[in-house]
Amino acid sequence: MTRPTRRRVGRSRLSIALLACGACLATASCTTGGEKDAPVAGPAAPPPVPTTPSAGARPGTLPLDSHFLSREDHRKLRSALDLLVAACMKRAGVPLPPAPEVTAEPPQHERRYGISSPDQAARYGYHVAERTTPPTPPPVTARQQRALSGTPDGRPGPGGSPPEGCNAAAARKITGTASFPADALVVRQLNMDSFEQSKNDARVRTVLRKWSDCMKAGGFSHTGPLDAPRAMAAGPRASAREVATARADIACKDRTRLIGVWSAVETAYQHRLIKERAKELAAARREQDDRLRRATEVLRSSASSS
Repeated sequence: MTRPTRRRVGRSRLSIALLACGACLATASCTTGGEKDAPVAGPAAPPPVPTTPSAGARPGTLPLDSHFLSREDHRKLRSALDLLVAACMKRAGVPLPPAPEVTAEPPQHERRYGISSPDQAARYGYHVAERTTPPTPPPVTARQQRALSGTPDGRPGPGGSPPEGCNAAAARKITGTASFPADALVVRQLNMDSFEQSKNDARVRTVLRKWSDCMKAGGFSHTGPLDAPRAMAAGPRASAREVATARADIACKDRTRLIGVWSAVETAYQHRLIKERAKELAAARREQDDRLRRATEVLRSSASSS
């Protein structure tokens, strides 16, 4: 819950998961011959926050968001992969039925700093709001599964399907590897780093203490907004105590400006990380552009042949 996974929408026939800081002191070694010791580098100063966080803030966009795959790009990649897998399975004589549509997921930062919606807290406490149950994928036979997943002995699968399986073969045409396209590793890592750095920032620690004091004054003892739901959201539905706690949680967030402060501080850390890792992020963007170009070619070729 501390690092929400980016959820996507798109049409997918495959059940494959897509590939949640303190600063170090650099010590100087002693020298001989009367030379002075090299200066010791201290930790980087916390980045400044140029804006004044407001009360009642809801999690918004973060600087790294633009480095993740957009919903449109994700949909394009999944559609191209679906076409390639379907063609591979058809050639093997074990075609798959059409896959159901995947429903939309909640906003990407909805619970990054704990619950943030007063309406959701009043209705569901810390439980996730009721959503439409995703459609059940059509069943896959053992022969279809072997064609999808490949064979352990390196021999062609059913109907002459690739030894590595139609899933991996399709992925290879988009990514150049057997791995399906996902958000770049450096982007995902920086997203986690910025969260941890901001959580340990003195400005966030201060507002977290204020939030905890506010909760305690209302009769609720929790050290932080990410700890509160762990012991309460396990049951099938929210209890009266859970709802009361969640409503107090939201009220204390507003009173202490917790979400606004935390989001502003993390935004500053992300800006700094983006600047520090600019070359890696640029390389990741080029790789994603190449994959999207290949996906576009697959979709264009399919459209022209249909």
